[in-house]
Amino acid sequence: MLRRFFNAVLLMATCGAPLFGQANPEEQMTVRVVYDDDRAASANLRVELLSTYGSSIETRVTDGFGSVIFSHLRPAKYKLRVSGMGVVTAETGELDLTESGPNSTEYVSVHRVVSDQPGAGTLSLADLNVPSDAKKEFEKGTESMEKKNWPDAKEHLSHAVDIYPKYALAYNNLGVTYLKLGQGPQAVESFRSAVRFDEHIGQANLFLGQFYYENKDYKNAEPCLQHALDAEPRNPQILLALANTEMRNGETDQALANAQKVHALPDHRKYALAHLIAAEILSNKGENEKVAEEYRQFLKEDPGSPMAPRVKDALSKLAVPNK
Repeated sequence: MLRRFFNAVLLMATCGAPLFGQANPEEQMTVRVVYDDDRAASANLRVELLSTYGSSIETRVTDGFGSVIFSHLRPAKYKLRVSGMGVVTAETGELDLTESGPNSTEYVSVHRVVSDQPGAGTLSLADLNVPSDAKKEFEKGTESMEKKNWPDAKEHLSHAVDIYPKYALAYNNLGVTYLKLGQGPQAVESFRSAVRFDEHIGQANLFLGQFYYENKDYKNAEPCLQHALDAEPRNPQILLALANTEMRNGETDQALANAQKVHALPDHRKYALAHLIAAEILSNKGENEKVAEEYRQFLKEDPGSPMAPRVKDALSKLAVPNK
């Protein structure tokens, strides 16, 4: 049917689309979470984008220097809520983006929780045992990242992992630093080290998921994309890449379920290729009526796609009764 052309375009669409935390600068809100002392908050804090009535629109988790990005926003009024281990849940007042447009940076201050209970905090189990001198190097490296002094950040973060070789967050930030320095292979190895010591670091998983996906290593891409999706369950790009990865790995039921989840998201029209993933799987199951409906949805949502003529042709052939 459309397999060859579809696979080529899908790979370009999901990988050419910026999976690794990049966004259209004209359509995004950057949120910086800081502690009371103005230091950047830790990774893995939950940041929710809320409507003015308090309903959750989208959720992200902070990276290694307390930031998240919400992209493809419409001019509107929003709120933010930050929660997680080691902090007191904080919620902002209304943030009015109706006049300036959804291109802003918002700072949210949170209070640390003081606790004598084992495991309190925001770090992984490995990171709970970080020596104080490694923590100091990590903090200096993070401060250099905030100032975009990448060579200095590399030096301090490298010292941090030399002192404590299981420092997941330091490896994650070192990976980001290597990317900024244009040192791709070193970034890959740093992110691999990060997820080896803490498999839930969203930023490292997101980068590695894209890296493996672009290199057609779908076996290794799948767990990384799944962990990235756990951190950002309403990210349509990750869902689309994961669905295609699962399909290529022969996990058709999971792939179909994730492809159909894309259609339920607010910006699903930008990711109409999800319907072609669903159509491919349903076609192999012989469910032609459902295949036809997926094709119609694709043409409705992306009529100007270069794939539209081929989809129309496939749809017309489905309409011919079998003889």
